[in-house]
Amino acid sequence: MSLVAAYIYWVIVVLWLTVLGTIAFFYIRNPHTFGTTRLLLAVLAIDTFRNIFENFYFGLYFGAQYGVFSDKLVDLLGRPALLILPKAFNVLAGCIVLGLLLLRWLPLAVRERGRAEQHAIDLEMLAALDWLTGIYNRRHFETLARAELARCQRYVRPLSILMIDVDHFKAVNDRFGHATGDRVLQTIAAVCRGAKRDSDVVARMGGEEFALMLPETTEQAAFQLAERLRQQVIECAPIVDGEKVAVTVSVGIAGASLRTSGIEALMRRADQALYEAKHSGRNCVVLSGGARAESVPDAAE
Repeated sequence: MSLVAAYIYWVIVVLWLTVLGTIAFFYIRNPHTFGTTRLLLAVLAIDTFRNIFENFYFGLYFGAQYGVFSDKLVDLLGRPALLILPKAFNVLAGCIVLGLLLLRWLPLAVRERGRAEQHAIDLEMLAALDWLTGIYNRRHFETLARAELARCQRYVRPLSILMIDVDHFKAVNDRFGHATGDRVLQTIAAVCRGAKRDSDVVARMGGEEFALMLPETTEQAAFQLAERLRQQVIECAPIVDGEKVAVTVSVGIAGASLRTSGIEALMRRADQALYEAKHSGRNCVVLSGGARAESVPDAAE
């Protein structure tokens, strides 16, 4: 048992040296991997040094008592002033560890968590936006519209969808270039943003096609909103080399009902109305079913 008591401290020293070597090895090979975990590694390193020092000290002391080392070490290390050193080092290490945890690691961990959450929100928002116009893309629009349709049908409330297409957009690109075509799309997106309410949702569906979802809006009210939007597009067309680009849009509208089977069906009806608008001379607004703007007296609120 005396040999076990003499050597057990050295076994512990070897174990803690292995821990310290492992920490150093992985940190040197991956210095940028750990983030705020580096402070935890520092805490572990400090505790490792404390354990190595304490077990080294008592390994020498008890080894000398059991004849493994010189008897002179017993008198030297057994002095009260020296025996308190391991405990004093324990107190010092504990204070350093507590300070690192409370003053550095916890604040950094909270900030890093906040940055990670904000980064995730930013990525989610970027995935929902059209890169050119800054409005929603088709996928996110359909997700929001699907939820809104379910709400409107549950509470028997009106809901309308506008499908908007730029007339002769290829001719604009061919004549003025794609940079001007991008400006036209951005202008139309800005017009749609300015015309919509906070509860409305606007999106670029792809190419030169846009969509506008209008909760709590009948087809007739949506028709009047679409007509104002059509006029604003003409007035806000960009000017290139002193020449105002002739830009018009065609708009198709469909309103939801309890019989609407899904958002895809509602958008198909709006697309059909848009198709009729394109084949009726363009630069006009058509309701699902073929009604024209001049036949609808109600104004959107």
